[in-house]
Amino acid sequence: MIQTGYQHIFDKHLLPALHLIPEPRQGFVLIWPSVFLLICFALLIVIRVTSFSKLVKLVQSCFNMQAWRQLEREEFNPFKFYSILLSIFFLLNLSFFIYKINAAYKWVLNDQSHLNQFLFLTAAILVLFMIKAILNKIVSVSANDNKLIPEFVYSSFVISQTFGIFLFPCLIAAEFGKYEPGIFLSMACVVLVVSQVFKWYRGVLFSLVERHIGLLQIFVYFCALEILPALVMVKFIIEKF
Repeated sequence: MIQTGYQHIFDKHLLPALHLIPEPRQGFVLIWPSVFLLICFALLIVIRVTSFSKLVKLVQSCFNMQAWRQLEREEFNPFKFYSILLSIFFLLNLSFFIYKINAAYKWVLNDQSHLNQFLFLTAAILVLFMIKAILNKIVSVSANDNKLIPEFVYSSFVISQTFGIFLFPCLIAAEFGKYEPGIFLSMACVVLVVSQVFKWYRGVLFSLVERHIGLLQIFVYFCALEILPALVMVKFIIEKF
């Protein structure tokens, strides 16, 4: 006997159907964060393959003053190939962290796509770093100091590059982990706070101990060039966007 009708595989099934018509898909999955984190991982691989020994020295110099002095004598130059890659790596990770915080708390650009939010915040952070670099150069020229401020800036580069490596696993866990992303974002926040405190500690060490500069001058410098530009940028973005 030839069967003329089509019988669905679930016909006469014991499980009752809950929906008789197709249900629309709820939510969506962002693809670009996975691609972005893969690019960051590729940067780490390139650094590992091309400059592993220098990377080890850089991490050691972040936590050891003697290793820092040796690195300073050998490579007082933030424009080395591996140093540029590490700076880009830190910038991308910092931007992604701020994007995740903004996406969670919806501070700015709520009507924009997630990718546009990330690109905007990346551009804002880049502008902030450029402003700080220009201000540091102006202060260095005005004070006729070609040693202390460049030394502090280079030390800040080294610390940021090192802690950027520690920041990356927190972001991966926040994006792909099974637990609450806020836990890993809090860990990333701790990493960034510790790195900033460590930068200021190094700056005080250079200024107060080695150059015998007063605490008042150090405090004014940190407020004017480290804290104020960031606060102004954040206030401007929140009010305008």
